[in-house]
Amino acid sequence: MLVVAVVVMGAALIIVKTLNAATWRADRLRVTNASFAQAKEALIARAVADDNRPGSLPCPDTDDDGVAELFAGNQCPSYIGRLPWRTLDVPDLRDAEGERLWYVLSRTHRDHAAAEPINSNTVGEIAVNGATPSSAVLAVLIAPGRPLIRAGAPDMQARDCPANCNSAINYLDVAGGIDNATWVPVGGVVNVVTAPESDSFNDRLLAIHSDDIMPLVEKRAAREIALPMRDRYERWQAIPGLKGFYPWAAPFNDPANPGPGVNNTLHGHLPVSATQPVWTSVSTSGLVSCTGEGTPTLVCNVLLIGSISARIENIATRFLEPPTLPHVGGLQVLTGSSYTLNTGAQRMQYQYSALLAISGLTIEAPALASWAPASAPWLVNNQWNQVATYAISEGHKINGPGACTGPNPCISIGGAADKEAVVMMTGRPLAGQVRTVPAQVAQYLEGANTTPADMALVRDLRTTVFNDQPVVVRP
Repeated sequence: MLVVAVVVMGAALIIVKTLNAATWRADRLRVTNASFAQAKEALIARAVADDNRPGSLPCPDTDDDGVAELFAGNQCPSYIGRLPWRTLDVPDLRDAEGERLWYVLSRTHRDHAAAEPINSNTVGEIAVNGATPSSAVLAVLIAPGRPLIRAGAPDMQARDCPANCNSAINYLDVAGGIDNATWVPVGGVVNVVTAPESDSFNDRLLAIHSDDIMPLVEKRAAREIALPMRDRYERWQAIPGLKGFYPWAAPFNDPANPGPGVNNTLHGHLPVSATQPVWTSVSTSGLVSCTGEGTPTLVCNVLLIGSISARIENIATRFLEPPTLPHVGGLQVLTGSSYTLNTGAQRMQYQYSALLAISGLTIEAPALASWAPASAPWLVNNQWNQVATYAISEGHKINGPGACTGPNPCISIGGAADKEAVVMMTGRPLAGQVRTVPAQVAQYLEGANTTPADMALVRDLRTTVFNDQPVVVRP
């Protein structure tokens, strides 16, 4: 009996020790994972909210002061360092061993104006190797763990300050021939590695992918694009004689050079034109003379009595600000002026008449507007129009009735057909999508969105086969 009791007690002790060890490991894992989660959340928030390059991330901290390093030229001084926790406005995050988190950044997503544009097409250059490999990673967080003897190293990692505490080799480890302490692009790829914990490796890694950050930036971009469209529509609508309308889309061809809108194109690229509208067919009567036909500005002189008639053709091929009242100098007593839209001919007409006036008039054509608001230059700088499509309804094209009625329906997004216009962010290319020129809809959009002619669009969960994001312009 005594022998049995001893055996039972020994087994119980082994079980207790095993459970204690498992609990200890789980507690340590929770500490590190909590720091990872807070750091990742802070990096995502910073990337999405950035004013200059949304989607970008700060340089690593190389001197352990918690502050992201300033650029050397247009590059980070190093793309491996500690997490810049002060810059991110988070606590001094540490792993289960009490070590600060390390941070590896892809050059593609550094926050410098001279870097390549950041949009949905921008691919990270970091590859995580190991049991669960991933590529095109934007950044990696590393918990360095306790000091150890790295593979191939003669001595234990030294972490005394100031001599050794900022050297990555004293914190990060080597496995499978890949050194986490060395940032070396090979064929445009920077490799890091994860491996089971051992006497020579105890780094824990958390990758930050494009899909962690860019869907939120895409939604922000779409809203920034949609808001001025809505505003312009409503300001055109508010002018007597005119109406709200959306310009024609540019046909699918080259996202980098979409060109102006084309008549009857309801879905395609955002129209882009550098050509100002000009006054044509200028005619006068009575004692009126004008100069400036063929330019955006008419300068006219009126002596007592007369009239002016002028028009602008192809008014719906680009984004335009609403027309403004003429600038008038001199005496005007019995005069009148008006703008009207000839929707069938797609032109805007201006009429002026005077029965008693001695004055000069300056009449400006509607100003060319950008697809991006002036308050968000990052949209243009980062070429977000190349990953956006644009759809307008039959009811709200220039020659539509201005309502979702009868044979002129509006756009639906999984529900009622009541959307006047939609900006659709295409997301990054998914497996099998190759974005070449001329552009094909199916290389940018997925599911029902690949057949936009029926104006029945969809919004769905982001998956490996769907990542479109439609944002309604109006209502």
